[in-house]
Amino acid sequence: MKLQDLAKLIMSTEQNDAYESPLPKNPWKDHKMGMEKRLDPLPSSAGMPIFYRDFTLEELPDHATVTASAYGTFEMFCNGKRVGHKMPDGTTVYDEMKPGHTLYTARILSYSYDLKPYLKAGENRLLAVCTPGWYMGRIAFGTYGSEPLAFICDMAFSHGEETWHIPTDESWMCFCGGRILFSDIWDGELQDMRRASFVALSRPDRALNASPARILEKECCVTPHIGPAVQLRPGLIDMPEQAVVWCGTTDNGTDYGEIIVSRTESTSRPFPVAVGEAVYYDMGQNLVGREAVRIKGRAGTRVAIVFAEMLNDSGSAERGNDGPKGSLYTQNYRSAKARTEYILSGSEEGDLCTTLFTFYGFRYMQIVATDDIEVLSAKVDVIGSVTQEVGQLTTSNALVNQLISNIIWGQRGNYLSIPTDCPQRDERLGWTGDTQIFCRAAAYQADVKGFFHKWMQDVRDSQGEDGHIPDVVPYACIFAKSTGAAWGDAAIIVPYTIYLMYGNTDIIRENMDMMRRYMAWLAARPDYMGAEPRYLDWLAFDPTQGNYIARVYYAHDARLMAVMARAIGEEEEALAYEELYTRIRDAFIAEHLDQDGMPKQKTQTAYILALAVDFFAPEKKAQAIAELKAKIIENGYRLSTGFVGTGWLCQTLSACGEDNLAYSLLMQTECPSWLYSVLQGATTIWERWNSYTLDKGFGDVGMNSFNHYAYGVVAEWMYRYMAGIEADVAAPGFRHIILQPRPDTRTADELPKGQMPMTMVNARFDSPVGRICSRWQMGDGFIYETELPEGAHATLYLPLFGQNEYL
Repeated sequence: MKLQDLAKLIMSTEQNDAYESPLPKNPWKDHKMGMEKRLDPLPSSAGMPIFYRDFTLEELPDHATVTASAYGTFEMFCNGKRVGHKMPDGTTVYDEMKPGHTLYTARILSYSYDLKPYLKAGENRLLAVCTPGWYMGRIAFGTYGSEPLAFICDMAFSHGEETWHIPTDESWMCFCGGRILFSDIWDGELQDMRRASFVALSRPDRALNASPARILEKECCVTPHIGPAVQLRPGLIDMPEQAVVWCGTTDNGTDYGEIIVSRTESTSRPFPVAVGEAVYYDMGQNLVGREAVRIKGRAGTRVAIVFAEMLNDSGSAERGNDGPKGSLYTQNYRSAKARTEYILSGSEEGDLCTTLFTFYGFRYMQIVATDDIEVLSAKVDVIGSVTQEVGQLTTSNALVNQLISNIIWGQRGNYLSIPTDCPQRDERLGWTGDTQIFCRAAAYQADVKGFFHKWMQDVRDSQGEDGHIPDVVPYACIFAKSTGAAWGDAAIIVPYTIYLMYGNTDIIRENMDMMRRYMAWLAARPDYMGAEPRYLDWLAFDPTQGNYIARVYYAHDARLMAVMARAIGEEEEALAYEELYTRIRDAFIAEHLDQDGMPKQKTQTAYILALAVDFFAPEKKAQAIAELKAKIIENGYRLSTGFVGTGWLCQTLSACGEDNLAYSLLMQTECPSWLYSVLQGATTIWERWNSYTLDKGFGDVGMNSFNHYAYGVVAEWMYRYMAGIEADVAAPGFRHIILQPRPDTRTADELPKGQMPMTMVNARFDSPVGRICSRWQMGDGFIYETELPEGAHATLYLPLFGQNEYL
């Protein structure tokens, strides 16, 4: 039985404005918000809505479960303990940020737990706290209006043949309270540690000043959570050995000056921080996580923990600095305050300061206080959707190895309930363009099957009545009700990719009606034009016409639809989509190719896209490849592509026999290139090729994330071509394994200045059929080794050196 049929939505009877942010719901209308000095969150004397139910058990039941969800984010506590999954080793694993990011007008997700380990004979209490989260926080952009936070839950018990339930209804009690006085995903939390914790409030012997809950009369669809949960991910990051303490600034001839570092402190022991001092930790890695810091200080002392991805490099405003050299650079967070503030209790053992209902994207964590404090201990917990990592790749080039690490960390941080574009600023949305570009690379690095089954459910929920796919999923109301080319096409590309990589047709069947409706929306637009040319080749150094990109993606959609229709036995439909592809190609050729059969627009992206979808006449393909190659070489072996072109770049070059050119692009160190950011100290993928440059400093603050995974799509090329582990669409899910290692065979004449050839690649991929290993080494000759699952069916293509062919 559905949860909404068993229980009722309940809301607080108290007026509570704690979840109303003092900042605007749509800060994008005025980017100056990001330039202003950050303000402290305004405290509320009330706290967050809390719901609880006391109940008596004469004896422990044989079985007890609790299933719950909320409009807002929620946590549950029972008899003095937080509710989670009890593991065989005695530990407890907690699901974070429940119920996850969905389109709340369409559905909320429920989570179920074994409640028996928390129960006792006699008096019991289950307590839940709700905060705004993705529903009423600023991240919702006002999509859901101004609605109360609400909770729904059912406790189910059985003893022998007897079963009974305690659902949410008027018998539940509610009040606003607890330590959290302000909570917002973008802005952070304010906690008063002098107040009772949720753990303490959940003890049944504690008297509470509460009123009966009110029923919220609201249509709701509650469905079980699918895909990996959001959890803390231990073991991924260690604290640095030293923390930097600074106080005041000195004039260095710039606008802001430079911080004065007074000392460093060992992080392995407690240390004092005086009022007026600040201490920051360099994690050495840009990540997504939360603080867990134990701090001792006088009661009422206010402590702020602030986060940043970068440090100011000079103190010069002309270089984009927002503070003195060595201080935290936070301007690129725009209006997101990204901080947690605590009012200390004065406890002798110190207060454990940790966030519960948000997450931060950062490398640097800084602590300041209004009075002297002592930092007793500090750690950082990485948080994200728990997708099991299945790929490992190393090469002979240390910079490329760091790039691979950067790509993995970008995926870890941005795959959190949904595939976000960035995890730190006032955005953190499910941009569809970023998602489709990177999803195949993601599938080589982690098991993302369940993750994308959940997100495709969000796509179906967010689809417009006319069939369009919004640019962000789940949908937010500030975006147009139409589809941007290369963005909404994720509705076709992601199901195809999951089918190809995992071999299960469920992803096709679940989404076929939605995909047909989207294709019908495209078909209703004139002249085979595709979706709206809204974002072009996003952030490209050399822009490509939007209509050009739109038609390419429409054709690509048609070809993928033909494959998927055929996979579920719809042969006539597959033939219709193949015919559609032909008509789109003809319209493209008529408008976008010149009399010589070459693109009228001479950008790298224009050539790459047309090659990728076979828009050149067979007799003209070699000429197109030669012209593309010349353009890249004339550009100093540097790319000029944006999100869209980069998504196809190296894969298309290798498909056209230009592996060596792909290596020259991969191993380029001048801007724009993948390795340029590595040389600037990047530990994740940046949003822009020039997010930070040595000569100019920080990029445009209006759009400058230092954790933005889209350009990490090159990992797809590394696995498919460099290491040579390829899926076969005729036998998806690696039922037939294609091994096609493409070594770096550049001669001295072909090597760009300063580059050395790649001499070794070692890849491991835990595919749906088992582990595939592919290793090669170049020296006096070419050595190739592979390991395949028992009983695997595979075809090996080895290079015929000097002939640009494979055996």
